[in-house]
Amino acid sequence: MANSTGTGSSGTPRSEENRLALLDELRQAERRAVSSRVASVIAHLIGTPLHVIAGRASLIRGAPADASVAENARRIEEQVERLAARIRALIDYLTLPEPAPQREAVAAVAGSALELYGPIGKERHVGFELVGAYPDDAGVDGTAALIVLTSLLSLATRVAPTGAVCRLAVSLSEDRRVVFALTVPGLEPPSGRIDSLEPPERPEGTPSEALQVLSVSSAIARRSGGRLEVHADVPGAATIRYLAPRLD
Repeated sequence: MANSTGTGSSGTPRSEENRLALLDELRQAERRAVSSRVASVIAHLIGTPLHVIAGRASLIRGAPADASVAENARRIEEQVERLAARIRALIDYLTLPEPAPQREAVAAVAGSALELYGPIGKERHVGFELVGAYPDDAGVDGTAALIVLTSLLSLATRVAPTGAVCRLAVSLSEDRRVVFALTVPGLEPPSGRIDSLEPPERPEGTPSEALQVLSVSSAIARRSGGRLEVHADVPGAATIRYLAPRLD
């Protein structure tokens, strides 16, 4: 995504048209990532049970009590194979090739994320504060980082109370990862795992929309070699830490 992050190669603010085009490009990339994530979940949830059902049917058919049992087992195997073939086709359709990493400066990525969602936050009466301490030459996979950051900022504008300020701190970890830490007032730390799309353990806990955003963002982070963490280290808020590999 050349020249698609930050405020442009000249350092000047983007035009409204350029911002909208960038936002549309990010949402398309996010859609592709979500499709691949859904395909992975389908394969995990359905693949093993289908294999077990087919195996059991084969055992029954091999030693039937009567002819009708053998015929029923054969029909089970036939339907399982038909379902498995359709699921494999769906997974192939949803699974898209990984885009090649495109290095962007950390400052440009953070700047673009806030440039896109600052006005949305203002409309929803939620502010953003950016602080950072990292080398000027630090870089990350711009596409992946910008998708994750804009998704998290979008979530923040929806869950933070009116008048709240969300703080985005950028730093470099000891293992040379770039850390984007977004503190969101009003965000309830999830009770379910964010590395899956499974329903939360406590229905009254984190709203499903927030958990879905965190889960998809976690998957995108992992695909590019990073990870996402959620910490309840601030009273009345949660801090989402996105650790992205540094690209030199």
